[in-house]
Amino acid sequence: MPYCQCECTDLKELRLQIRIDSTAKRRLELAAAAARQTVSSFVLQAAQQRADEVLADRAVIQLSQAAPETFVEALERPASVNERLNQTLRSPKKKKNKKKKKFTKLD
Repeated sequence: MPYCQCECTDLKELRLQIRIDSTAKRRLELAAAAARQTVSSFVLQAAQQRADEVLADRAVIQLSQAAPETFVEALERPASVNERLNQTLRSPKKKKNKKKKKFTKLD
């Protein structure tokens, strides 16, 4: 007989153990209570959300068949320099106010 009244079909059998200090544990307990969740479900939800964010940065991007051709054409086409960029490139560089460090030679 199941230990709960819900009709759970995906029973969790694996465990994940972590070591934390008492301050971190208390903080997680307070946050979980505020979210009306168990500490386990709160931590699991937060960890899965963060995992999704990290993995999304490494996701494979699928491009159309024309994309590689368009990319190569853009690389082969010389960049155009507008007047504002041209002026910026010709203007003298602004010097930063940095004090020069003086080193003394040790004998």
